[in-house]
Amino acid sequence: MSERETRNSFAARPPPFIDFLKDILQRYPDGGQILKELIQNADDAGASAVVFLHDERCYGSQSLKTEGLGKYQGPALYAFNNAEFTAEDWEGIKTTGRSIKRKDPNKVGRFGIGFNSVYHITDVPSIFSSKYLGFLDAQEKLFEEHRGFRWSLEDEEDKKTLLNLQDQFQPFRDVVKLVSGQTWKDIIHEEQHFKGTLFRFPLRSEASEISDNLYDYHKVVQLFDSFIADADIIPLFLRNVSSVSLQHINTKGSVNTRFSVTSSSPTAGPGLKSRSESNVTGSTCFKTITSTSNNKKETKTRWLVTTCCMKDGNIPKLDSLAKKLSFRPHVDLAFPCGQENVLTEGRLSCFLPLPNNDSNKTGLPVHVNACFGLADNRRHIKWQEEDQKYDEAAMWNELLVKEVLPHTYLLMLQDATNLAKTSTLPVSAVYKIWPDLSQTKDKWHGIAEDILQRLFRQNTAVFSLAEDERQFVSPTESVCPSNDPKASEIMAAVTRTLIAGGEKLVTFPDHVSRAVQLAFPNRDTLKWVTPALVRGVLRRNAVSNLSNDDKRSLLQFILSDEKYHNLRDLKMLPLSDGTFKTFTNEEKDIALIDNDSFPRVLLPGCEALFLPDDLSDTSIHHLRQLAKTSQGRSMETQMPYREGRHTSH
Repeated sequence: MSERETRNSFAARPPPFIDFLKDILQRYPDGGQILKELIQNADDAGASAVVFLHDERCYGSQSLKTEGLGKYQGPALYAFNNAEFTAEDWEGIKTTGRSIKRKDPNKVGRFGIGFNSVYHITDVPSIFSSKYLGFLDAQEKLFEEHRGFRWSLEDEEDKKTLLNLQDQFQPFRDVVKLVSGQTWKDIIHEEQHFKGTLFRFPLRSEASEISDNLYDYHKVVQLFDSFIADADIIPLFLRNVSSVSLQHINTKGSVNTRFSVTSSSPTAGPGLKSRSESNVTGSTCFKTITSTSNNKKETKTRWLVTTCCMKDGNIPKLDSLAKKLSFRPHVDLAFPCGQENVLTEGRLSCFLPLPNNDSNKTGLPVHVNACFGLADNRRHIKWQEEDQKYDEAAMWNELLVKEVLPHTYLLMLQDATNLAKTSTLPVSAVYKIWPDLSQTKDKWHGIAEDILQRLFRQNTAVFSLAEDERQFVSPTESVCPSNDPKASEIMAAVTRTLIAGGEKLVTFPDHVSRAVQLAFPNRDTLKWVTPALVRGVLRRNAVSNLSNDDKRSLLQFILSDEKYHNLRDLKMLPLSDGTFKTFTNEEKDIALIDNDSFPRVLLPGCEALFLPDDLSDTSIHHLRQLAKTSQGRSMETQMPYREGRHTSH
């Protein structure tokens, strides 16, 4: 280039690499998310096991590659997984800020910006995998102005170095055998291959150009603690990694497993099969996640996990974005199905749980996972807010939750119902899966309403019968309960009566009742438990088989709507002698009510005609009201007034 061309050149320049790294650390907060990024990379590589190891030991600094490496021979955090680096991985780990897997919809975070969050911990990360061992030096201080150095197990000179620099590679020698069972000499001499990947992150003990964030024993404990807080759901949506453990080695070399979590292989319930419909494919399975703390206390949670993927050709915009962003249009849901498990705050995951803050909580009783488009710091998903209305990742997320999520949710409810029929799942668990509209947050409320409306439009068997909870019927077949916890004895009597009368009475909890009332398209077309319904059943069926207590409870219920004229011919009017009269206009069916001004002692010999003195105040009130009406007069129910006048009505 000529002098003039040089003088006139005008172009944007990339920032210095250190500045770029600092910017990444500002966007990626320190904490458990760092470990999640490493797990994500391991999962993308096909690993099944991940081990994080905090080693407090310090190693010698005499035989090193360069003198400057001495300060990195102290305590370190290791991350091991049992998959190997490919040639593309070795290239990708050098390409800071740009994932080489970004066009692969099956890879989420393979060595993209997220991996560089390890610089919160260290200045010189190193990697041992397949046939190479490499050191990264972002500050370019250790390897003659290069940003790193790599040794090959296939190169004779490098092999000599790996064997002769005792101090330099002693940390790897010790840890490799611990996590993989391979010995250092066998790897170098015989196999020339390491069957796994081991990262070593020397803890930063003094401020550097990269960061002044120092890491000591207590900071690593905090890092592990923040990870453990989510550890019980870490393996839930991973495709390959099924075990993660956190280990500690003290200065004397004693090894202790602080925490471990494992996920069982997915198993289908009886009768459950993968589905392929016109627009989606889907399946449901069980997963058991077991976590064990350092005191050997074991906790197991059984999860119901449902997956749905939208087929091509159904939603053109979703298809085009999937191709452009290299994402898969699928959504997973997970529900803890044990009797003791109640999920009150469903969380969002992008294969690993997103941070536990309000923006990632849905209020749904299930965890939601998808290949979401995330914000730069991978801490929350994008939405089509005013400032990113046309952001393609935000548009993708909106389509996922509005078009794919409902299919997944309905499939989970359908499969859970089928499992309940075979006693594989408690019926109560099925109802816990239903969205509670009083708990859903922000935009998730509208999504929950849409799910319920779709469910009701299908009119499939979703309500459990009161007589046999393992049988389910559709809403249009059902008699829906009137849930009133204050009148449990009354409703118990109503339930027995309706079941005896052949009605398909169903049971469901309050939040399902609210869902029916708020989301059912034509609520008036449903059959509800009402006084009118019970009166009709009592007319069709003899009441002689009912206990006296049930009759009293039923009386209070059938009086509650004040449709007193509809009581005619029902033998439900209790008397003090334990018998029941019929509501008629015949003289023989007269009944009396006393009061403070006109007690029953004023009518000697008529005690048996009075209502029981222990009849509920509510029933007494309604019968007094009945006595004042034309219906009361026509049915000859006698009610003395307070003034003491005995008046026939």
